[in-house]
Amino acid sequence: MSWFQKILPPKIKRRVQADKKSMPEGLWSKCPACNEVLYRADLESNLEVCPKCGHHHRVGARARLKMLLDAEGQHELGANITPLDPLKFKDSKKYP
Repeated sequence: MSWFQKILPPKIKRRVQADKKSMPEGLWSKCPACNEVLYRADLESNLEVCPKCGHHHRVGARARLKMLLDAEGQHELGANITPLDPLKFKDSKKYP
């Protein structure tokens, strides 16, 4: 411990650390290809493609469908279809 830390009261240290502003999670993203730190909103507006190097980030299925389909034109097809068993498959163990 240095002489300055011995003189500095511990209350002041805690107070300085408590005054730090917290940053919300998910605001920034790092490109795995070029290690550039990117603003998440800019990355989403660029369809998950890094503007610096052109690396395509992973996109989930729901996000990809949002990119491809219109907002008012989204309706699920085949929601009322039930699975059939034309082979009449029987297993030795029951499925849960």
